[in-house]
Amino acid sequence: MNILVCRWDQVTLNALLDRGAAVTLVFDEWEAAHRAIDPALLARVDRHYVIRSFDALDEVAQLAVEIRSTGVKIDRVLSLSEFSQFSAAYLAQLLGLDQPSVEMSVLMRDKRAMKERASRAGIACARFVPLSTADAEESVRRVVSDLGFPVVVKPAAGLGSVGTSKVADAAELAAVLAEASRETTVQFLMAEEPIDGEEFHVDAVWVGGKARVFGVSRYLRPRMTVRIPGRENGSILLPREREPGLYREIEMLHERLNAAFGITDEITHLELFRRPDGSLWFSEIATRFAGGAIPETFGPLGADLRELWVQAVLGADHDVPVLRTPPYPYVGWINLAPDRPGRIVADPGDELIARFPYVLDVIRSRSVGFEIGELHPSVWCLLLVLGADSEEEFRSRTAELEAALLPAYEVAG
Repeated sequence: MNILVCRWDQVTLNALLDRGAAVTLVFDEWEAAHRAIDPALLARVDRHYVIRSFDALDEVAQLAVEIRSTGVKIDRVLSLSEFSQFSAAYLAQLLGLDQPSVEMSVLMRDKRAMKERASRAGIACARFVPLSTADAEESVRRVVSDLGFPVVVKPAAGLGSVGTSKVADAAELAAVLAEASRETTVQFLMAEEPIDGEEFHVDAVWVGGKARVFGVSRYLRPRMTVRIPGRENGSILLPREREPGLYREIEMLHERLNAAFGITDEITHLELFRRPDGSLWFSEIATRFAGGAIPETFGPLGADLRELWVQAVLGADHDVPVLRTPPYPYVGWINLAPDRPGRIVADPGDELIARFPYVLDVIRSRSVGFEIGELHPSVWCLLLVLGADSEEEFRSRTAELEAALLPAYEVAG
């Protein structure tokens, strides 16, 4: 099978190549400069291209023509990130593929379109108002009349919780829009009413509309309340046998979302809230694997989530690992990071981490030498997968790791 992959991801690429896929790889200049591109792995792909940006559709169009000129028939296009969703759909269309469709990419990236589609399907979600820096005064007026305050303001097609803030009044909203208007192009945002309660994420692999993998995780705290990226930043994968009612309820909600968005053969990352009255409210959904160490959390159960997805993509039913009982009933992940911007000059070493036997995996996303700019919840640095016998013990171990390991960070600048 010939697979076109948008974005560098070592685990996904290895999984594809090890299972005999022919890979055409595309990544951008930022990735080339900032990611650890393994030359040995790069040499294994059939061909690769570095483009200026996944937002540069002129280059994407030229790339599609170049691929067609090689005579290679691409069977499937995979987008491994949020920022490559639009261009992956554009490439698929130019290469004669039905999926991912341009409409699907818009629904998965533009939160305004996403919320409109969910609302029309009768799925509970927060009320929202579209915002634009082209008419900031009118945007503020609509929020005042239609929503009131406080509101959560986020980019219409943003990445996770980056650029998201809670706004208390009209003056603060006007200031946010004024800051956004400094960009050279019109900025589209949205304001939505805050949702209270517990926040969950659901990670699934779908084949023919049926879930091959389905995991429900509870965030340690709602993402909007994470102020420091290295504190209480992570989630716990809940065992189905201990939360059967929650799983059934979320599966029913996911089926309605799949029908509304036309999801049949994808990997999905869904975020939702359970409000104090017990009702489930839709937040966001993406047709990509999640960030943080969410994919690695599935490792103690048998395989990384990305490997399970690749096996579904290739139709390798014979090669699907048998999910096993993990060493602990509760497995999850946390992120440890400096508490201020700057260049990382020291971080927790392997010997220090080894003192905690319940740590099952270590992923160093931003290590010594990396420059951290603005702090936000998705500043992934030291990601740890850990196990516990209960949620209470997991949270206790999180606090223990933060106390022991965070002092090892040193930041210059």
